[in-house]
Amino acid sequence: MKTVFLTGCTSGLGLALATRFTARGDRVLLHGRDESRLRLVAATLRASGGRVTEVVADITEPDSVAALCESVGELADSLDLVVNNAAVGGGRDPGRREINSRGTELRMAGNYLAPYQINRRLASLLARDGRIVNVASVGQAPLDLDDLDFTRAYEGVTAYCRSKLALIMDTIELAARGVHVNAVHPAHLMPTTMVRDSGFVPQATMDDGVLPVLRVALDTALSTVTGRYFDRFDLAEPHRQAHDPAVRRALSSWAESRVGW
Repeated sequence: MKTVFLTGCTSGLGLALATRFTARGDRVLLHGRDESRLRLVAATLRASGGRVTEVVADITEPDSVAALCESVGELADSLDLVVNNAAVGGGRDPGRREINSRGTELRMAGNYLAPYQINRRLASLLARDGRIVNVASVGQAPLDLDDLDFTRAYEGVTAYCRSKLALIMDTIELAARGVHVNAVHPAHLMPTTMVRDSGFVPQATMDDGVLPVLRVALDTALSTVTGRYFDRFDLAEPHRQAHDPAVRRALSSWAESRVGW
């Protein structure tokens, strides 16, 4: 049995993963933004024998993420697995640029800065064989280092794709520090609210997405594989910009300036 911290559990892939982990007998710390929905999910899982604890936070706000990490540290002495699944999609209106309270573009805040913060704050809690899984995307767009907040010619899906490439870049950076972490694209266009809100027609089942994440999280054959990107079950190469150390360093410096970590 493992102790798992999983973000974005109230619907979609996160809910499906939470259901799988609890069915295995794992203890799961469930994250969600909507407290009432999270409580309902937790109650449903407990009714099936699941061992779960809820933690509420807004992943787009660094202060909320910091408080989330403190709560996780109080609830668990160690973690076997951290799965960064929560994400902000392209949005129903692709031309509407949104920002958090610090002025950071919302997709970069939720999809990159939140995992950046979570992984660094919780890395010390990882068990000896503990792993971090960053749920990434095959949809990747190159970053403009002069406009990481995407203030020019904004487009929501492109912002999402930029943030997911940033997440893969940070996977590489974190692995270089000795943390066991990989990124995985679970499936193409699963039937989630995020996909539908972005105007796409689902082309995969939820199970199509669950299985690749579970493999990266649990497969003993991957015990020495770190800092890599998986396209579902296969090792793959991310956008070539991810391999540029200068870009990764600049991105990390920007992240430090935004979250103070």
